[in-house]
Order: sequence, then structure tokens, then C-alpha cells
Amino acid sequence: MAYQCTVTGDSKESARVYCTSDPAYKEFMRKKRKRNYYKKMQAARTRFLVLFFLILGIFVPQVFFHNLNNVLLKKFNNSRVEIPRDISFLNSAEFSIAGNTFLDTRYIDPVNETNPLMNAPAVTDEMPNVKRRLKNLMASYPRLKPGIFIWDYTTGKYVAINADKAFSAASIIKLPILFQLFRRVEKDLINLEDSMSTDKAFISRGSGSLQYFPLGTTFTYARLAELMIQNSDNTASNMLLAAVGGMNELNRAIKNWGFAKTHFYEWLPDLKGKNQTSPAELGRMLYNIDNPDFLSLKSRAEIVEIMGHVKNRYLIQAGLPYNTQFLHKTGDISSMLGDAGIVILPDGRKYIIAVLVNRPWNDYSAKQFINEASEIVYKSISRKRY
Repeated sequence: MAYQCTVTGDSKESARVYCTSDPAYKEFMRKKRKRNYYKKMQAARTRFLVLFFLILGIFVPQVFFHNLNNVLLKKFNNSRVEIPRDISFLNSAEFSIAGNTFLDTRYIDPVNETNPLMNAPAVTDEMPNVKRRLKNLMASYPRLKPGIFIWDYTTGKYVAINADKAFSAASIIKLPILFQLFRRVEKDLINLEDSMSTDKAFISRGSGSLQYFPLGTTFTYARLAELMIQNSDNTASNMLLAAVGGMNELNRAIKNWGFAKTHFYEWLPDLKGKNQTSPAELGRMLYNIDNPDFLSLKSRAEIVEIMGHVKNRYLIQAGLPYNTQFLHKTGDISSMLGDAGIVILPDGRKYIIAVLVNRPWNDYSAKQFINEASEIVYKSISRKRY
């Protein structure tokens, strides 16, 4: 009886002969077919995923790149965030951390309620139609806990839903740094054309590209301000926070502006959401971009220029027509997503809108909620259906 044999092994010493009549040969061939099958299946899956993401990137690039950042890049970058072991630099005069301690007691500045440096917008009546529609929208997103503040410059009408509640500020906390930077410029304490060098103490491995530059690289204060707001660069934010006196000094200024909920607790990145603010206080902060007693016309014009070119256009701006201007700052951490700014309609009318959303871990529906809320507010105010 004829039968077939095969030789396996990579060398003469390891060679082994299997024949069709040998049960070991049958087992060898069965495992070989199984390995080939799994290799084919894996190759098919890989081809499908490549084709799927290629099509997604071509036809819906905004969704593709936003989710790529949230699902992969942001988590990858955050996983490499290093908490410095040596924090002695925080006690230096440059950071002004220990300056509020006397006899081991931390001094907390009171809120300036009698004569705050920032004015509050003059409100008239609520917008019942807008508020009702936003409440209905909130009911369709039961997993989310939003806070909303809206104020119309023309009528003084407003909407306030959980507006006085304290929320994690995320990167929106960079707005007070920007305002304080220009106040120091006006006092001749900072020149925007002067330079500041990157230092290990400032480096943050969250958002932004400055973390990849060699230590000692210099940037002008003007450029750092642009990177902080437009690119939400955490390293640039830490550099400017140090330049305006550190957290304690900025918290003191915020209290003098008249705010009780807005407060710095952490340098950037604040991944746990300890830094806080509220929708109403953000609205008031934005309102004072028009306040000539707070900042000069030149400073306000430069702030408008910086805030008008924010790269993240996927939140409130996604619900606005293309011919609408928007000056704003976004914030995005796993537990909170938010956006706050001034919408300028094509006819010159404008309104303030601040939306902060507490959410389950990186819940994508928070973005959808902000998009829809923005569209509701814009359509109602542009058509004067308050």
C-alpha cells in the first residue's frame, strides 16, 4: 500500500518524518490548517478596518479626527503625563505659592462684592421659549448634567439653567490667565514682545505642542497667549500662569473681579477637574471684554483677535452658520465638556453663551448636546423668538 510522507524541521538534527498513516501527521496537518485559517481571518479583519476608517476619514473627517483624538491620541498623551516628584519650585517667588501663608495659616482673599472690577451684564426678562426648548433637550439626554447661561446684548434677555453651579473648568480656566496677562501688560509689568523660556517645571504632556520643544526654547508672551487659547496648549498656560504670579496671585485677582466660583486649584493639566468655574461667571467674564474700565481698547482688540481663532470648532460653533463670528474657549476632560463665548450674528447683534456639561467618562453625547443647544439658541435669537 502506497502512502505519502512529509519532512518537517529547519535542520538536519530537528528533522522529523510524518506519514499519512501516522496519527501524529494527521494532528500536525490539522493544526497547520487551523493556523492558516486564523491568519486569513486576521488579514480579512485588518483589511476591513483599514477600508472602514479610510471611508470614514474621507466622508466624515470631523467625526473621524475628533474620535481619533478622544479615543486614541488623548488617552495616549494623558497616559504619559508625569507628576513631578520635586515640587520645591512651587515655593519660589516666581510661582508665588507660599506668599499667602502666615503662622501656618493659609489666607484666603474674600470676594470683592462691594466694588468688583468686572461688571455684571444687566439682565431684563428670561427667554421662556429658549429655556423651554433647552429643558426639553436636557430631558432627552438624562445621563448628562448641563449648566447653561445665555445673555442677549440687544434686549438683556437671558437664560440661566444651573448657571450658578460650580463645574470643573478644564481648559476654559485659561481665560482668566489671558485677562490677567493683559492687565499686567497695561501696568507695564509684562511686555508682550518679551520672551519666556520653556522649563521642566512648566512642561505638560496634555494638549499642545510646546512639550515637544527642547528645554530653553523661547517664545514671546504674545505667542504663548495665542497657543494657550487657540491650541489650548497646557505648557504655554503654565508659563503664563507663572508670569502673572502663580495660582495664588491669579485667585486673588479673580476675587477682586467679583467671582466666587471661579478658582484655580491645580496647574495644567487638570485631568481630575479640580479647577472650577460656573456658566454665569464665565458669561460675566466674557461680558467684560467690552468693559473699558477693565481693559483698554487695544488690549480688548487683541483678546478678540486671539479668541476669534480657536482651533476647536466642534462644540458651540458646530451649531452656528458659517457666516457667524464666534469668540470662545473650550474645555474637555473625561468628566466635563464645555464651551463659552460670544456669538456675533451677521447683522451685528451678539449674545453670550456658556454651556458646561458634566458627563460619564468621555461620553460623546455631551458634544451632541452642545451642538444641538447651540443651534436652538442661535435660531431663537436670530429670529427673535425668545
